[in-house]
Amino acid sequence: MKTAGRIFIGFSAAVLILWLVPWLYNLATLKSYSPPFTLYSPVIHDFTYLDREEGAKNSLRFIDRKGNVHGDEVQPFFYASLLHSRGEFPDSLDGRAITYKEAEDNSLVMTSRPREVARRNAPVYLLMESVPVRMELQDPEDALVIRKDGIKVWNMASNKMLEDKTAGLASQLSANGFVHPAKLLAGNPSHRKEYDEGYLVTDSKDQLFQIKQVDGKMTARSFPQASGLGIRQLFITEYTNHATLGYLIDKDDRMHMLRPDGSVVATDVIFDPVKDNILVVGDLFNYTVKVSDNDGEKFYALSSSDFSLVDSMERTYPTDDEVNLCEYIFPCRIRFVSSNDGYVKPRLQDFSLKGLLADLVIILVIIVLKRRKKAS
Repeated sequence: MKTAGRIFIGFSAAVLILWLVPWLYNLATLKSYSPPFTLYSPVIHDFTYLDREEGAKNSLRFIDRKGNVHGDEVQPFFYASLLHSRGEFPDSLDGRAITYKEAEDNSLVMTSRPREVARRNAPVYLLMESVPVRMELQDPEDALVIRKDGIKVWNMASNKMLEDKTAGLASQLSANGFVHPAKLLAGNPSHRKEYDEGYLVTDSKDQLFQIKQVDGKMTARSFPQASGLGIRQLFITEYTNHATLGYLIDKDDRMHMLRPDGSVVATDVIFDPVKDNILVVGDLFNYTVKVSDNDGEKFYALSSSDFSLVDSMERTYPTDDEVNLCEYIFPCRIRFVSSNDGYVKPRLQDFSLKGLLADLVIILVIIVLKRRKKAS
């Protein structure tokens, strides 16, 4: 019993040391860094980052990759409201006439973080009416319930399955070749949008479908062009300009744009949804896509018309030149939480061969000293 107790105490002490000491060390030596907000400019055709002018409280300036300084007119779409209020919004750009209304209708922002992707939800999805009687989207009354043998439609008030809608949906899915169970669903069941596109869904064979409720009836359509992508993540888009129906991430982490007509356009954006953060800022001319992780950021400028690559840029976060003492003391560190998900579980990270060798040397020294003490 004494031996077992000592082993337990030693193991617990090792876990606490590998957890608390590196955490406290990093907390004490942490240096904050805030990367500047960066967008592709359709005016100068270059990436610009936002910088506050020295000595001025409210003066902002934009700096391109060559170090040239510009005003907010270099981003006429992102600051369209401000420029319009000052009467400075341009009436043409690159030889094309533009209006403030066009700028507003084609402005979009999309974000995703690993924590959101890793979140586990109950297989119940609120179902909206895409063609509401009152011409404005209403709060959903029904819900989709995902089961192994099919997708059921339930009324939330009565907590009963709606037989007609469930049968109608099953018929629609079967006619389009859907193979249960469903794997991925992406939707935005909120009335704070202009229109509703229901849900993008993949079946057990990674085929892509769309499910909507139209005039109280369930509808489904398939997207043959998305077959073979091995879709691992879906993002539905319901933007004013109707340029896309969704964003698809394939098995190779490549982003594809799904158009409302069912066509799929591959882009040069590489994005791992379970490890990377993504920010998409779109306007009438370009999409700026930022993919970031703990080491840095990769920027892509895509054409809004065909999503072809216009330009790209990388920014590596500055590294600390100071010696990390934990690297020379511990063979690894233990973390119980991660910014990539919301789960509490032990994680072994930051393995260090230097720390392992140092610990082995210390253990050998202790063993030798104990043996000499016994011998004496």
